[in-house]
Amino acid sequence: MEGKHFYLPFMKTPVRFTLTTIVALHGLFNAGMAQSATDSSIANTQIITDDSVAVMMDSTDNKGALLHKSYFEAGMSYQSNDVYLGRKDSMLLPYYIPAFSYYHRSGLFVTLSMNYLKNSTDSRIDLVTAEAGYMLSLGKYEGQFVASKYFYNAQSTSVTSAMTASMAYENSYDFGFIKPSFTGTLNFATHEDLEALLSIEHSFYFFGDKLDITPTFAMAGSTQNYYNDYYKSRRFHLKKEQKLQPAISSISGTVLDASAFKILDYEPTMPINYRIGKCTINFSPTYSIPVHPATIAIQTEFTNGNELNRIKTEKIENSFYWTVGISIML
Repeated sequence: MEGKHFYLPFMKTPVRFTLTTIVALHGLFNAGMAQSATDSSIANTQIITDDSVAVMMDSTDNKGALLHKSYFEAGMSYQSNDVYLGRKDSMLLPYYIPAFSYYHRSGLFVTLSMNYLKNSTDSRIDLVTAEAGYMLSLGKYEGQFVASKYFYNAQSTSVTSAMTASMAYENSYDFGFIKPSFTGTLNFATHEDLEALLSIEHSFYFFGDKLDITPTFAMAGSTQNYYNDYYKSRRFHLKKEQKLQPAISSISGTVLDASAFKILDYEPTMPINYRIGKCTINFSPTYSIPVHPATIAIQTEFTNGNELNRIKTEKIENSFYWTVGISIML
């Protein structure tokens, strides 16, 4: 079965999944970062089927991809850490992510998901995400538009916790031997951010197409107004800092030149999907290689009234993280 892979921006950590199984995993990144793989050859009208769903393509009337029938899907995933464009909080932020989706035969879909944080110090709902979008397929071209609304916990220290909403459109074209894709995203926070993601990938299928593996290499860039908001109010959360320095009253940071667009990271990843009837099991390991560290002006206020101002270049490091999950078509 030739799969169609799409990326949902609410997955801050990238996870790929097939349209024929549509794994409703929330996440990585993100990121982030991730996109598509298809090995399909479309004639004027073609019906593709597997054990769980049929997809109809009609390039004659340019209406794009139509699901044979509408359906619901429920999924649960685990994300080992919250990494976005190579950036992450000083604390480990692993998430349990239940998601529920509805896919209409026209290509329209809606998804509701929740990020539940459980680490050594915190247990809370960190994020709720509501999304609506449309999937399009015209021959070898695939597109997807997604509008997302984010509801972050006031205590969240995710690097994306200042974001309130986003709009994204993914373009991909299958050349057979390779599939490049480009996604443009507009993120909304105190100030808007423009994010761009370019990736190349190819899928391999095994065991009667029940298993697909998609080696992918992605490059992402963005402005960093969201990161500036994070440093101002979230990075130096007093709950974390007071454990080491009780005399601190407050710490805030300002990312210099945050409105400049920069390449921020490179990400090789290899999503793996295995289908059993109406269930899909997904595992997506990712290695993030961040570049262009931010320059940050940090202001520290102490309880005795003194202030300390300094400018430093942030320390960035490569990160390995992963997402595993299961979804079922209802």
